[in-house]
Amino acid sequence: MGVKKPEGEQRTSPVAGAYVLVRSRRRTVGLEVRPDATLVVRAPARTPVWFVESLLREKAGWIEDKLAKARSHVSRLPRHDFLTGERFPYLGREWPFVVLAFQKMPLAFDEKTGFSLDMAAFDRGEVVFEEWYRARARELLAERVHHYAPLVGVSLPRLRITGAERRWGSCSTSGTVSFAWRLIMAPMDVVDYVVVHELAHQREMNHSARFWVVVASVLPYYDVCRRWLKDHGGMLTI
Repeated sequence: MGVKKPEGEQRTSPVAGAYVLVRSRRRTVGLEVRPDATLVVRAPARTPVWFVESLLREKAGWIEDKLAKARSHVSRLPRHDFLTGERFPYLGREWPFVVLAFQKMPLAFDEKTGFSLDMAAFDRGEVVFEEWYRARARELLAERVHHYAPLVGVSLPRLRITGAERRWGSCSTSGTVSFAWRLIMAPMDVVDYVVVHELAHQREMNHSARFWVVVASVLPYYDVCRRWLKDHGGMLTI
């Protein structure tokens, strides 16, 4: 699935090249290189362009380094055209994919044969896959939260499935845990780690030593899963 473009003014800098200028109520100017190698400048509403350009010149080395890393990452991302023979991730495995005529549902999954897309839904392949992933994520994560909440020692929280692109999960002070639907593509152990991580925040709303003790008490191997997400999480995309 493509990364959603930030809304803002499209500009070009002699130093940094193309960038998006987003004006808001913030008090400082911030730079961000997004996963799709888009440079975003966030600035207070009245910030003059000359000031933004001077900051881009000052940070040229940092920008060049971040853009190079992002472009390298983008070049390695799987590209799906929704054609028979491609493979799609689900729970840590790459499953075969075929396009079929006259299938009863837009997208079907079978543990023996993998994914099949109805030909009539071909033009909506990306949307259909996201809908399927979201539904499976809600079902599985609800079950895993129900399983791990008593082990972590917390009450059952409210559950949200989100389209977050840079966070696998979050826990609010109101007791809601949120998970990115893309998490359903990761191995089961990794899914469990993210669930336990967010539930542990109901006891420790930080990443202190006490927080990691809570996580380790339930998943002693959590660091392996944490490393897997860091190394492979960026590849979990449609």
